[in-house]
Amino acid sequence: MIRCAFKVIHTEREKHACKQCDRIVQALAPSRPIERGIAGPGLLARVMAAKYLEHTPLYRQSEIYARQVVELGRSVLAGWVEACCRLMAPLEEALRHYVLRSGKVHADDTPVPVLLPGNKKTKTGRLWAYVRDDRNAGSLQPPAVWFGYSPERKGCHPQAHLSDFSGVLQADAYAGFNELYKPDREAGRITEAACWAHARRKIHDVHVRTPSATTEEALHRIGEL
Repeated sequence: MIRCAFKVIHTEREKHACKQCDRIVQALAPSRPIERGIAGPGLLARVMAAKYLEHTPLYRQSEIYARQVVELGRSVLAGWVEACCRLMAPLEEALRHYVLRSGKVHADDTPVPVLLPGNKKTKTGRLWAYVRDDRNAGSLQPPAVWFGYSPERKGCHPQAHLSDFSGVLQADAYAGFNELYKPDREAGRITEAACWAHARRKIHDVHVRTPSATTEEALHRIGEL
């Protein structure tokens, strides 16, 4: 069984000349995801899935492909990733619109290591997750997550992400969200919903260190809620 293989598709487009009208005609070239590119949709999907789903950096992918005698430099792969991001921009915007139009969103952020060009070191970026999921409330609408990236953790980033959102925002007590809760915002009213998961975490930490009837009762009540 062959799990992964490269295939070169050779397309011949004959030219036909008309002696009477002095014209040359030729069939159109097959369409490709990247104009004038050599990569087909299958290879592009493989590169994107390996990078973002399997966490395989492009330089490692280049080494993997080289062992299959296929020379694909990191700069070539980076160009393909950039082009694919442009191709998927309408899908990303549709996902963002679907998540933020729900009227109730859960937001949180997580640190991600980002490679710094040139010095082989990493810095800490931020990945902001905005979740729409009302299944526990009986909704039949499918859940979805929209991610936004920022190079650091500043309040201006979630404020920009949610600039046109109106509804209930469930989040932790990060001060960067405070600007969104002000009643005089031009973009619309956002109601704060404190996150019980974050509150429970602090109580749980205290309960692990010094368990008591109070912390046990608090955890029990939060569990029922």
